[in-house]
Order: sequence, then C-alpha cells, then structure tokens
Amino acid sequence: MTIKDFKSTHFSIDLKTQFQSSKQTLNKRSGFIISMTDELGNIGIGECSPLPQFSKESIELASNNLNELKLRLSKVQVMPDLLAISNQFSAYDLTSSVHFAFEQAILSILISRNRNTNLLTENFGEVQPQINVNAVVGFDSTENILHKISEKIDSGYSTIKVKVGRPNFDDDFELIKQIRLKFGNSIFIRLDASGKWNIDTAKQYLNLLSEFNIQYIEEPCSGFSSLQNVANNSRIPIAVDESIRSITNAVSVINDSKIEFIVLKPMILGGIVSTLQLIKTAESKHKKIIISSSFESAVGKSALVLLAASSKHNLAHGLSTSELFVNDVCEDHFPVLNGKIKFDEQNYPPKFLLY
Repeated sequence: MTIKDFKSTHFSIDLKTQFQSSKQTLNKRSGFIISMTDELGNIGIGECSPLPQFSKESIELASNNLNELKLRLSKVQVMPDLLAISNQFSAYDLTSSVHFAFEQAILSILISRNRNTNLLTENFGEVQPQINVNAVVGFDSTENILHKISEKIDSGYSTIKVKVGRPNFDDDFELIKQIRLKFGNSIFIRLDASGKWNIDTAKQYLNLLSEFNIQYIEEPCSGFSSLQNVANNSRIPIAVDESIRSITNAVSVINDSKIEFIVLKPMILGGIVSTLQLIKTAESKHKKIIISSSFESAVGKSALVLLAASSKHNLAHGLSTSELFVNDVCEDHFPVLNGKIKFDEQNYPPKFLLY
C-alpha cells in the first residue's frame, strides 16, 4: 500500500464556557485534521490535537512532526494490516497526537480496502452497540450541583463524576452526603480529586467517604507510587488518570498495583493500537479501562468511541465533551443520547464532511 496524498489542515474551535482543570484554563481547542489517500483512492481522516499542559508535545512540534510523517510516507510502502503498520512506524518517533491521527486515518483506509472482511472484529473483537457515558459536574454551590445532577439524570445519565478537593474537606463530604440523600442509589457516583490530597489525607478522607457507595475516585493524590499506596488501603476503588504519562506507566499500573480503574486518553498516550492492547491486557487482569476525551473534535472522538465500544464492560466512559463546543469541525456522528452513544460497526468510520 502506498500513500499518494497527505494533507493537514489546522482547526480551532471555541468552548461554550471555559474549562478549568488542575493545570490550566481552556477556552478553545485547536489542532490538525489530516487526510491521507492511498493508491486506490481510499481516503482516511484523522485528528492530531495535543492538549496544552497535558500532552508532551506542543502544537508547533506536532505540526513539524506531521510534515516529517508526510515526507516519510512518500518514500515507503505501508504494511497491509493495522498492527504491522503500527510496528512499522513505531521506529519513526512520532509524537503521541501525530501517532493517533496517523493510526485513525490508516484504519479508515484499511477498512475501505477490506470491505469483504470484518476488519473491525479481526482487530478490535466484538464491539458493543451501545456505550454508557458519564456526566461531569464541577465546583459550585451544593444547591447548584444538585440541580445540575437532576438535569443530567433527566437527560438519561446514570453515572455522574463529581469534582472534589475543596479547601475544606467537610464541604466535599457534605456535598456527597446530600447527593446520596437526594438521589439514593439510583446513580453511580465517581469522584475526581485531581491529585489535591496527600497520601495521609487521602486515606483519611476516603475512609470517611466510603459509606456513600462510590464507584471509584480518580487521582486522590498525585503520582503512581502514591496512588498505589492509597489503593492498598482504600475501601473505595482507585482510578488513575493524569499520573499515567506513557504506555509503560499504564502497563505498570495494570500489572503491578491494586488500582482497579485506568482512565486512558489515547490522544495523549499515543495511539489507537497501543490503547487497544492496554484494554486487552487490563481485561486479562480483571481491571477496567475507561476511555476519556482530551476535548477532541468530532473527528477524534469517533476513534475514542470505537475504543470504548471494544471494551468488554458496560461502565461509563468519559466521552460527553462535544456538547461543550460552540462549533465543531464537522457533524458529530456519535452524539450522547439518554446518557449513551450508539455504535454501528457496519457504518464505521463515518463520512466526515468538514465545515
């Protein structure tokens, strides 16, 4: 297989309201949409959008890396299957976001070239036709948060992620108490502390919160070793997210810790194939991978949906970000309806008509 044409187009899309994380305030999302065409005229689309303060590479480095990839593709024969291609290009030192975009685009081309075979099943196994998605509520007054959760429940969400880590832990405790009093066990509650506690306070706070039937808490403290320490003693399952900085980190969490949930952001970690392999490894260890968005456009989101559909559990994934954008680069083919995303493997990948 040869790639006859390679294009990258810069995009920038605004958020309806600024997103405040532990590391930055995000007002817009920018990156590149790549388009590759093979010798048969099949076209593959992918997204490259490093997330500032989270991705290792800058948007400028990603742009340069895309130009390098274009040059390399013009000089090589591309291998005929997804895993072989991933191995072939692993030697080229692609940045994570470029790797993601390349694998997304090449997967689309491979599907077009192999219409008479079920390429998705061969590579991803049996995929789920429906994916549960969690809603997120940030910092606000207890009254407003309860109102927002009520709205999310009315919209069909059954899993709610609540931000914790207020200056006074009593405020966190009282909030979770009020959520359970108002909604009972009709919803799954996840917590996200964004690493704001130290090991000792995390152990203390989680012991107090354990009465509220928490599905898991993300990053009660920062760093793999600290999280592992807390996981050894916590009655609330621990999830790791930002502390995973590489595929090697993720493998260590799966194989060498009692951490039960691993939240993966494929755009940051670097690819579709590596994420799929982590899903399979986690399943063999009876652990759960949660696929989470890095505020990708509708293009990048479509690859995340495929990965979420390939997981073998029905827990909610973090994919409800499209509603945060004022506009998008194209139609979102995987909207969240009643807290779920429908996935039809017969019509994957969707046809992107870029605005």
